[in-house]
Amino acid sequence: MPIDEIALNFSPAGLLVMNIVLGIVMFGIALDMKLGDFKLIVNLPRSMLIGLLGQFLLLPALTFMLVYLLRPAPSMALGMILVAACPGGNISNFFTHLARGNTALSVCMSAVSTASAVVMTPLNFTFWGSLYPDATLILRTVAVNAGDLAATIFLLLGLPLSTGLYISHRYPRWAARVKRPMRYFSMGFFVLFVLSALAVNFEYFINYVHIVALIVLVHNGLALLGGYFSARMVGLPE
Repeated sequence: MPIDEIALNFSPAGLLVMNIVLGIVMFGIALDMKLGDFKLIVNLPRSMLIGLLGQFLLLPALTFMLVYLLRPAPSMALGMILVAACPGGNISNFFTHLARGNTALSVCMSAVSTASAVVMTPLNFTFWGSLYPDATLILRTVAVNAGDLAATIFLLLGLPLSTGLYISHRYPRWAARVKRPMRYFSMGFFVLFVLSALAVNFEYFINYVHIVALIVLVHNGLALLGGYFSARMVGLPE
């Protein structure tokens, strides 16, 4: 079966579970934060600007260059462009937190980029996707509902972040006691969900992993290097 004709086994219930898991991940991160952390962002406007430009301009452009160079199947090309057009999510906040990066900056970038995604994601996806002629037919069938996207933003980021910050401020002892177990629980739950999704689509995985894996690796590496070197070029601290 051509890869463009594959329909993954992903039910609405499975999507709901995934959203709940991502909300739990964000809640666990917020327990380890304080409102004062966000005051740092006022003093680091350049970091926010460079991050957002990298997210919505540099990464989609680099992705299109990679697509144009590798010439993957249309569905894979659009998948890569869609990934590049989407904002950074809760899992990126989680890994920033684990790496002892600037979690407040990461969360603020996620919040701003996710809110902007109502406009920027369909705009970037449509613009860059339309430049790849082979994907034109598939692109015509894709639609993004702005209302559903806004509701998802609130449920995945706004609600768990505000709840976690409130509990961290109002009940600091309880937050300090549960934040570490919550961190491992949320990540374990996420890994379990990924493995479950892989299990129900395992036949597709086996048949196409040799095609997809290398492209995903190169794409992710390009995103990481692009973000790192663009920040270094403007003198941002590590």
